[in-house]
Amino acid sequence: MINVMKNDSFKTVPIDDNCNDSDINITLANTLIEKGIWDEAYPHLKAAVEMNPHYAQGYNHLGILHQKQKIYGGINNFKKALQIDFDLTEAHYNLASLYMERKEYNMALSHFKEVILAKPNDYETYYFMGLCHIHLGLEKDAEPFFAESFSLKPDYIPPAINLCKLLIKKDDYTKAKNILLRVLKNNPAIPEVHFLLGIIYKMQKMHPKAMKHLREALLIDKNNTEAYNLLGECCIELSMDKQAESLFAMAAKLDVSYISAIYNLGKLYYDQKKYHDAICYIEKSIDTYETSHSINSILSETTETDEIAPLYNLLGHCYKMTENPIRARIIWKKSLAINPQQQDIIDAIADIPQPANLKNRVSLVID
Repeated sequence: MINVMKNDSFKTVPIDDNCNDSDINITLANTLIEKGIWDEAYPHLKAAVEMNPHYAQGYNHLGILHQKQKIYGGINNFKKALQIDFDLTEAHYNLASLYMERKEYNMALSHFKEVILAKPNDYETYYFMGLCHIHLGLEKDAEPFFAESFSLKPDYIPPAINLCKLLIKKDDYTKAKNILLRVLKNNPAIPEVHFLLGIIYKMQKMHPKAMKHLREALLIDKNNTEAYNLLGECCIELSMDKQAESLFAMAAKLDVSYISAIYNLGKLYYDQKKYHDAICYIEKSIDTYETSHSINSILSETTETDEIAPLYNLLGHCYKMTENPIRARIIWKKSLAINPQQQDIIDAIADIPQPANLKNRVSLVID
């Protein structure tokens, strides 16, 4: 993402008898950089800034070189360039890009803003500013940046995709659909465009159209687990249970921790009254999930398990339908341990008769 060619980076100086050593080094460095021979440009760049400490573009190019070599010093060189010439747009862009790579999004935004002030039609910078806001959890603020980027460059796909995701989140399906169809007209082979259209048509209960686009997404990207799952949900709505079963199974096979697909397949078996099949499948999936989650928790120090509670709830209902209330109670209590605020599960446990040995238990009190 580091940019080499903004704002006349290469102002070469013809080498003649009137050139000083600094000009010669600048010209040689720029010639080599234009050819992509950065390593050979380094000694000339270093000599140029040593001879001329006010050579801002030299520090900017040194910063790029350090980033290419993945060595420390890039950020300091970009800062030095801006200390000399704060209007050097390329250095602002490169410093912002570096901050973005380091996940210092507020710092990145401050320098991207300087780029926009100098180049108000820079569609790429608007897009990156939108991404920074997304990473900062400011989705509402990100939307106008993606919209501006898309407006300036309608054939630039990334801002269109991100803008539509935000529009879908706030249920503005019509606007998102219009953008996606416009993109699709010139770019028919982008899987994410088909995928998002599939989501929109599904939410609008236009299931055949949703299936058409979800299938297109899978033809291009066969590992899209969400597309398999959503396609399965569309099949359920159209009473195509057999197809739904294979689609949910494929999604869960591709991602053994994909709870939505596991739940959907278990629910399909439950609705078909195949309770033992549901129990066998869900318990196996829970074991796999819990094993993988335990490992991930140790590695990432996360403890988010709320998503599995509905799976426990469904498993409990399966046990209840197989007349195994004791097992149902145990499973539902596991769910309540994850999320105690589930009144329907509390009521379900209350409806299960107490075992006889507990009902007849007498408390002895010694006076």
